[in-house]
Amino acid sequence: MMSDGHLIAGPWVGEFGWELYAWQGYVRALSRSFSKTTVISRPNSQYLYEDFADRFIPYTPTGGHPDAFLMHGVDMNTSLREVVQENQIQTGPHTTLFTPRRLGNPPYTHYTTPVEVGTFAIVPEYHMYGTKNAIVEFDYLFHIRNRDMRAEDNWDKEKWSVLRDLLGANKKIGCIGTTSQSGLVEGTTDLRDMSLEEVCNTIKGCRAVFGPSSGPMHLTSLCGVPHVVWSVKDQVRYTENWNPFNTPILYLNEQGWRATPQFIYDKYQAWTGA
Repeated sequence: MMSDGHLIAGPWVGEFGWELYAWQGYVRALSRSFSKTTVISRPNSQYLYEDFADRFIPYTPTGGHPDAFLMHGVDMNTSLREVVQENQIQTGPHTTLFTPRRLGNPPYTHYTTPVEVGTFAIVPEYHMYGTKNAIVEFDYLFHIRNRDMRAEDNWDKEKWSVLRDLLGANKKIGCIGTTSQSGLVEGTTDLRDMSLEEVCNTIKGCRAVFGPSSGPMHLTSLCGVPHVVWSVKDQVRYTENWNPFNTPILYLNEQGWRATPQFIYDKYQAWTGA
């Protein structure tokens, strides 16, 4: 039942992939019980909340590396109070302040499992992103992980070049992500630093997305587009618990983060029946 209350959710300061599955879906579901919802997150995340938030406040946190639902060195309660004061948001007895916290047991809580949030028991509500009839501009998209955190899990450019060649010289390939945390390989189109809406529309129009476990690969699932992911263990997160639209995914963990391009290509060919 909707109340006349005001829900203020955020600020989100953690990893993007966790915002997608351990936060925004829960906030969307919780918003149904309030007459007004304000969301606080990084500027480029606004697109995630446009379908339900009455107001979006961009906030760029300062601190250490984002890790799951938090950022090292950031006090979310203090950050929330600062944002409320700086933006002169009126609060009162009908205002609910909702800061990020572990909801259930992510990533092992299934998307159909109710989670207690105060007096509410909510099931996360997810939204399909990207234009349904997006123009097909690219055959494939790469997300070339290039993060300082666990840098040993990054692929070198030579491997990406090999995968590019295996997929076919006549194929049009783009690289998504951010210039600060994602790479680019020669012979592909640089699509990094696009707005989130543009990224989703571009994903929606391609045949498949390739990359190691990362936020953009989780985003691809919410665009309903096939994707090929390599990592270690944790397969259930991609294939079931964080896959509310049953998006086709080829999850490869036999060779971990250091999978070879030939292995990935062969598995993809077998998966698609090519």
